[in-house]
Amino acid sequence: MRGMADYKYNAWSVQQLQDEILRVRMINLEKEQELCFTLTEKAKLKNDHSALAFSYTFLADYYLAIRHNKECIAYLSRAKSLSEAMHYDELLVRIYNFYGMLCNSIYDEITALDYYLKCLDTAVKLDDVILMATAYNNIATCFDLKHNYIEAINYYQKSYDLLRAGKKNTAYSKAVSLTNLCNCSFKLQRLKDVQRYLACFQSIDQKEFVEGMELLYEYCKFLVGYLKKDTSCYRLADGMLDLQKRVENRLLVHQIITNICDLFLDRDECSYAQSCLEILSDINKDDDLKSKKELQKLIVKYNEKFCSKEEQRKAYRDFYKIILAIEDMETDDYSAGLSAKMELYRSKAVQVDLEKENQLLEKLMSQDDLTQISNRRCFNNAMTNPILMQADIVAIAMLDIDYFKEYNDMYGHQMGDQALIEVGNVLRSIEKSGHIRAYRYGGDEFSIIFLNQCEDEVKRILQLVKARVLDKKIPHAASHTGSVLSLSCGYAITHDKGGDFTQLLKEADTALYKSKELRVRR
Repeated sequence: MRGMADYKYNAWSVQQLQDEILRVRMINLEKEQELCFTLTEKAKLKNDHSALAFSYTFLADYYLAIRHNKECIAYLSRAKSLSEAMHYDELLVRIYNFYGMLCNSIYDEITALDYYLKCLDTAVKLDDVILMATAYNNIATCFDLKHNYIEAINYYQKSYDLLRAGKKNTAYSKAVSLTNLCNCSFKLQRLKDVQRYLACFQSIDQKEFVEGMELLYEYCKFLVGYLKKDTSCYRLADGMLDLQKRVENRLLVHQIITNICDLFLDRDECSYAQSCLEILSDINKDDDLKSKKELQKLIVKYNEKFCSKEEQRKAYRDFYKIILAIEDMETDDYSAGLSAKMELYRSKAVQVDLEKENQLLEKLMSQDDLTQISNRRCFNNAMTNPILMQADIVAIAMLDIDYFKEYNDMYGHQMGDQALIEVGNVLRSIEKSGHIRAYRYGGDEFSIIFLNQCEDEVKRILQLVKARVLDKKIPHAASHTGSVLSLSCGYAITHDKGGDFTQLLKEADTALYKSKELRVRR
């Protein structure tokens, strides 16, 4: 997870960023995330609500693909709030679709179907063939998961027919529809139908293959081999178990490997089933309980076939614990699917007045999504606020994390994000309404504006911030200033009412870099 924009895209326009996000989604997930965070910052600086809703929608898409449900729901909620307030139907159709996919991923198919029908209605209203095909595909998935394969094939076929008749390059979407048609036909033991859909897959130009499509294609070939009881299915399985390592879309991997695992268990293939379970266990490491339940069912099946009575009893106990935990979760209204449904319908059932809508929009535009403190746009507005002009004393401080690039390189961007969150928590703790406010300036840079605080107080607060970050004892072996994460800071102060605050900011920035140079020399 990366919580920072990639500044190599800063020169891109909003439209360029949006076009590239649409191009790379499901092909290069890391790039999709980088582009979305860049668009988020640009949208907030430009006060562009549409671009912000777009970036939130596709951040939800990214987190859905990597199975981070908590982050997915957070961004879907933000995207929905903006899109409903501003009537962005083109985004709402995608948001409903992503909500449905989220619910399907946690096995809440009835709720998912509600979202997909909303998605279909909106897609028909927009006359968007691609989105209509997506909605049909996902409606079919609801029947598929309930083992109504004949009804599922009906809707998968509608999806594929729309895509085939369209003029746009929809190779990936066609591949998904054809794989689903193969899978349902396989469940019905219809070998000729599976072979027919595989032939349609083979007609797709391999030059159009993108990330994930090869895995889908190999899976369809595997199904043919399995039905024919051909030994080629083992060679194909070996290839898929290796290929999945290079597929970033772990939701796709999870779906395919789950199916393969179940089939190998039916054939008493211990080593293949074990390999599949290891992959699934890794994917489900931090996942929701309902996904863990489905995995544990496979583990129980494996233990019944290949393990001792004691190991079987342990598998049953673990399954029972998961069932109890799910019951507790549902009792506490903690189900992610239920929460998502309630969130969607609450906004429809409750009429929000315009003032509250505007307050929500202003909060979204002014807050940094990662650290939850004020953002660069809010800082820029503060610099021209009359309150600043009227203050007797104004101080601006600039802070950044020492050797943060090296920290990211050593510990990874997810830990880098967590470090930024911890610094944000410290900065929130020293804020004082009307007098001291902290901002995320960009990347690992932060700023603080002090109003009517004497210089000794400014120094005290900055020392307190640095000390509290040190007290967190976040390991930083790549730092040249110590063994734990630390901050450098610089400030500038003026007693001139209505002074040149742009110059004051430059002086604070200069003081920061002098402070860093001094630490390096030491």
